[in-house]
Amino acid sequence: MKPLFNLIMVMYFCSIGETRAQGDTTRLTSLENTIAAAVKNNPTQEIYLRQITQASLNYKAAQGFLYPNASLGFNGTDNLSLPTTPIPGVILGRPGEIIYAKFGKHYVYNTGVSLSQDVISWTSVLEMRLARSNIELTHLQRMAFLQSLREQVARLYFSALIAKRALQIDAHDRQLADSVVALSQQKLLQGATDRISVNLAAINSNSIAQNQAQSQQLLDQSIENLKILLGGKPTGEIVVADSLKGFAGGDSAMAAPGMPGEAPAALGANRHLVVYRQQQDMAGMQSRSQRSQAYPTITATGFFGDQQFRDDFSLAFGNNAWSAYNYVALNITIPLFTGLTNTYKYRSALMQKDIADLQMKKAVEESAINDRLLLKNYAGYWQMLQASAASFQLYGQNVRLDQQKYSEGLLSLDVYMKAFEDYLTAENTYLNNLSQLLSIKATIISRQ
Repeated sequence: MKPLFNLIMVMYFCSIGETRAQGDTTRLTSLENTIAAAVKNNPTQEIYLRQITQASLNYKAAQGFLYPNASLGFNGTDNLSLPTTPIPGVILGRPGEIIYAKFGKHYVYNTGVSLSQDVISWTSVLEMRLARSNIELTHLQRMAFLQSLREQVARLYFSALIAKRALQIDAHDRQLADSVVALSQQKLLQGATDRISVNLAAINSNSIAQNQAQSQQLLDQSIENLKILLGGKPTGEIVVADSLKGFAGGDSAMAAPGMPGEAPAALGANRHLVVYRQQQDMAGMQSRSQRSQAYPTITATGFFGDQQFRDDFSLAFGNNAWSAYNYVALNITIPLFTGLTNTYKYRSALMQKDIADLQMKKAVEESAINDRLLLKNYAGYWQMLQASAASFQLYGQNVRLDQQKYSEGLLSLDVYMKAFEDYLTAENTYLNNLSQLLSIKATIISRQ
């Protein structure tokens, strides 16, 4: 049965049911409630919520250009060489001459409030829109994560159910194998068989014991990984109280579990695709933002304060020491040449948009193909499961009949052991088909 466990280990994900805490023990009784508990308690959720909060704060920061910037400042200037200005000499009573005069003081002090406001800045507008789109992107990434989480939980939950059912079957198989060992030993004492037959029966019993250990290991791994997805504590215990139901009739220990229903006609929306679509939109917005670097920017500025001129380094604070110094200005900036930096950045942004378009197209096509294949595989495994479950029951009936014949001396041990091996092969085939079907069903559940 080793291939079964290798296959189920790939499933690795399951679901929880209704959760009831009894001390440090949590009982899982249904898949639906287990998924709900994982969505509520999964620790990764907290990371996404904080990322959403961070994106919201970045959006508010990007809105800052809508408000004026104000600052209080003080500066002092030491004019090491005053500028020389030529003036007509007639002003000073010296007509016909040009006099080179120096105006100003060596030390100038300014203090006041500076205001600035972007009147038109398309770059700032687009950056604000990008910040708002990033909030939506984070929301969509969280929804895509929840889809993956539901799939992981469902697979682990189904893996635990299959492991529990395998343990029940292994226990029944062990009883059969041990009874054959006891019967073969009795026949050896009676001289009706040889030591090889006894050893063969013991080897068969040991193989069943190994299967039991593997099934228990699979159950433990499924439960511990469920604990991680549910945000459980390391010391807490999880009990999967749910079980796969057996078919009506026949030996209940050997009856096959009930089968899932047929696949739906179509799957729900793939939430990973909307993430690609949002990234595609943001790439287009990023290219427009980069192009806006070449647009004119209009900024209004103002200064409201006082000014003081001094011949020495000292400051005066008398009533007439300071004179008013106020101005308002409107600045229009038009980039003419930036060393082609903006040009290449814009081309890079366009290339990123093309990449996002190709990724979106590729993701949509792959998702459609995978969805078609998923539904076809489900239908195929559903039919295979029906056939293998029926064969499993029939092989079980043959084992019981051959065991009775062997005990009555009507059948050799070799013939009985061959029937038992056929039964184990049918069991392995059945559980493999069941695990494959439930793995696909976990994906279908995550898309609902």
